[in-house]
Amino acid sequence: MKHKSLFRTLALDLHPRSFGYVVIDGPNKLLDWGVCRSYRKTKSHPKVLVGGRLHPLLSMWMPDVVVTQIGERSGKDVRTLFRQVKKEVCRTPFLRIMDSRDRYFGRGKYERAVEIAARFPEIGWKLPLKRKPWESEHYSMSIFTAAALALAYLH
Repeated sequence: MKHKSLFRTLALDLHPRSFGYVVIDGPNKLLDWGVCRSYRKTKSHPKVLVGGRLHPLLSMWMPDVVVTQIGERSGKDVRTLFRQVKKEVCRTPFLRIMDSRDRYFGRGKYERAVEIAARFPEIGWKLPLKRKPWESEHYSMSIFTAAALALAYLH
């Protein structure tokens, strides 16, 4: 059952074997967030990830728009996942944002995540420590990247 809302947005941050997502109702109400992963690397991997993880999100939240971002240097796996997401979304408006770094947020990725955690305190506990140059990025940073995408779209 779809509830009355200002504008429900599902934002996705795509990676080769996972995606981070947030569902925002209007500009200030965070409904859901998380990271969905697939651990197997097979030919049908994008279908499994999108069909098994994204389809329930779409049917449960019924967003008015789905936004995502793919960088220019994304690999074949991410582009395949993007095409599969586009097929799954089909009737819902689907937008690709070229760059989420805008005047509303700080300069670095971690600084943007800190500002988003301050804006939405319910996900503040998911904010990892600032990473060292030799460390890989924590998987929960994908949630904050998706939130930045949603806010960039709404502004």
